[in-house]
Amino acid sequence: MPYTAVIVESPAKCSKIEKFLGAGYKCMASFGHLRTIDNLNCIDVENNFKPTFKNITGKSRQITTLRSFIAEAQDVLLAADDDREGEAIAWHICQLYNLPVATTKRIIFHEVTENALKAAVQNPTRINMELVNAQQSRQILDLIVGFKLSPMLWNNISFKTEKGLSAGRCQTPALRLVYENQKEIDCSPGRKVYNTTGYFTSKNLDFTLDFNHDGEKSMENFLCESVNFDHMYECGNVRKTTKNPPSPFTTSALQQSASTELRLSPKATMDACQKLYEGGYITYMRTDSKTYSIDFIKTAKTAISKTYGDDYVHPEIEKLSERGDDKKPSKKKKTKKKEEESTAQEAHEAIRPTKIDVTSVKEEGSISSREIKVYALIWRNTMESCMAAAIYNGVTAKITAPEDHNYKYSTEQAVFPGWKIVAGYEENNQSFTFLQHLKPGSINYKKILSKVTMKDLKSHFTEAKLVQLLEQHGIGRPSTFASLIDKIQERGYVKKANVTGKKVKCVDFELVEDVLEEKADEKEFGGEKGKLVIQQLGVVVMDFLLAHYNDMFTYDYTKGMEDTLDLIAKGDSVWHDLCRSCLEQIDTLSGGLKPGNKEQIKIDETHTYMIAKYGPVIKCVNGTKTTFKKVREDIDIDKLRRGEYSLDEIITTKAAINSGRALGKHLGKEVDLKKGRFGLYAIWGTTNINIKLDAKDYETIELKDVVEFLIKPILLEISKDASIRNGKHGPYVYYKTDKMKKPKFLSLDKDIRPNCSVSDAKAWLKDKHDIVV
Repeated sequence: MPYTAVIVESPAKCSKIEKFLGAGYKCMASFGHLRTIDNLNCIDVENNFKPTFKNITGKSRQITTLRSFIAEAQDVLLAADDDREGEAIAWHICQLYNLPVATTKRIIFHEVTENALKAAVQNPTRINMELVNAQQSRQILDLIVGFKLSPMLWNNISFKTEKGLSAGRCQTPALRLVYENQKEIDCSPGRKVYNTTGYFTSKNLDFTLDFNHDGEKSMENFLCESVNFDHMYECGNVRKTTKNPPSPFTTSALQQSASTELRLSPKATMDACQKLYEGGYITYMRTDSKTYSIDFIKTAKTAISKTYGDDYVHPEIEKLSERGDDKKPSKKKKTKKKEEESTAQEAHEAIRPTKIDVTSVKEEGSISSREIKVYALIWRNTMESCMAAAIYNGVTAKITAPEDHNYKYSTEQAVFPGWKIVAGYEENNQSFTFLQHLKPGSINYKKILSKVTMKDLKSHFTEAKLVQLLEQHGIGRPSTFASLIDKIQERGYVKKANVTGKKVKCVDFELVEDVLEEKADEKEFGGEKGKLVIQQLGVVVMDFLLAHYNDMFTYDYTKGMEDTLDLIAKGDSVWHDLCRSCLEQIDTLSGGLKPGNKEQIKIDETHTYMIAKYGPVIKCVNGTKTTFKKVREDIDIDKLRRGEYSLDEIITTKAAINSGRALGKHLGKEVDLKKGRFGLYAIWGTTNINIKLDAKDYETIELKDVVEFLIKPILLEISKDASIRNGKHGPYVYYKTDKMKKPKFLSLDKDIRPNCSVSDAKAWLKDKHDIVV
């Protein structure tokens, strides 16, 4: 039977596409790119950087399968993702299978739904070569920077590192942000000040002093004056405040929210979104747009009115469909064809549910608890962004204090909750009414507490903060932020870890009636959880690159490249001119650099600090015998260079290496987290349990993150790779081979039960999921 071939990037979409388009359509995936540029030798610099593409190793079977699929089709629809990479994939398919670029149909959709797919098929476009040129330029630029500068790192730092040292056009500026933040942290030890809180009124409300004393003596004097001071209370006028709803989710905004609220890395967030998109639950997740389609706005208005009432609909909700400055028009006059192509590419919406009435998704198939949480976050933000502002009445009460200072207490009462109603809000704030009715005049304190804290203490970046800074500095595209943050961790330059604070001796004060009590204590300041901490390897690499290639990795230079790539995508700049400019600059900066001068720091006559295969080590030479010892992770390279460490302060003890992390007790038994050859595992009492979490999060994983793996006993061991387990929503099949990065979670059906035989389970896996174990 004749059919129309639909070619997508991911196989997860195929069944839904065939279902929605119906008979006469067959769908097959390319599994991403099929061709690549191997190295710089494949680029003809003298011929305007013309690349020679090669089929990707391991894709030969898919290339052959697609060839037959296309040859037997009566028509071909290229349905790669609507971004530069997707446009390039579509173009490569044309090149591989001799399809005419000018006439082969390109369809674009931003949600895997029946309406979106049918609309795309009815309104096909053509491949936008300007987008292809922008992608090709980006690919060649990345090759130039990587292949030219990475060998410089090998020759001048270390050739034999486990992951391989590398520099990158966007990777290195991303690392620079973390590097420079660490420099600021090192130069900002903070200063001790006192936070003073006065407890007043019959409700014992905590009023905050508007001044920080910076010494014990001045703090003591203030408190002594407070004993006989006539504190006067007054409540300010009620002020109306408006809290606007959040903006629709762009890629970077979603990554930041998921990092902050769900503790998910940008990569984990994008992986979850990919599954939700392929399942038809959300729109395309790589977008800069803050707009929704007109059709969606209509359904959102209806849903909000039905659930909360007409007053809760954003009064200017239609403006959410206006693009504003999201896409600036090209300076060049465009042809009608280019305008059509441009319009198709600019049709992205913000990230939203495909159906606003679907408030949650179920744990089944590829949808796990992670995807459920991400969907809930997207659904909530979408609803809130379409709703009216929240209106509050606010008030600030003041109480006079010695030295012309004041204590302040601010509170507010919701008048109209607006968008806040979605996640819940405080309906009745008793302190708001209480303070307004409290009689002005003299008032006595119940007690006054003055506690030492650290001011001007810089903190390490969260992943959310780094995403925000990447966007602010124009480093890469929102679609690449996740991979950039993952890459600098994968290379060993940065580690997501908990930071141990510094112990400081303090004296706190407590004043009750006329009795002033001093409380000596030792406090820890600067402790942090789950932060991005630059490692010694990252510092050494960054020091070298800034010393010799600083101009290549300034934020303005990187942003300028991204801006030029945008111009290329609009047809306003020549793609190979950018490549030539980059290559010439690297060659100029590399001109006077001599390879082979690897940095080694001498500790004493027999011990030297160096970078080895598995990171920094101490090389120990004793006569003809050479050994290597592991270095502590918290060593400051600059202090090491200045000779401020003894050997014992540098070396990690064997006990520390093997101890793992004690997480606490669960059901009366100790839980220790350890790193093994095949990933993380926990020792729970006397039982070893694999922990399927990212090893990069080792330092920040808590007991609550591990418990779910402890309480999911294996009901049936099918093989070393597959088992039936008891989950939150009942039994399921867990499947993961050593080569798989992530496991599969398969729902049971009527043909299999937890108490079945191993042979029946194996037969079910083969018949239903084509898995042989």
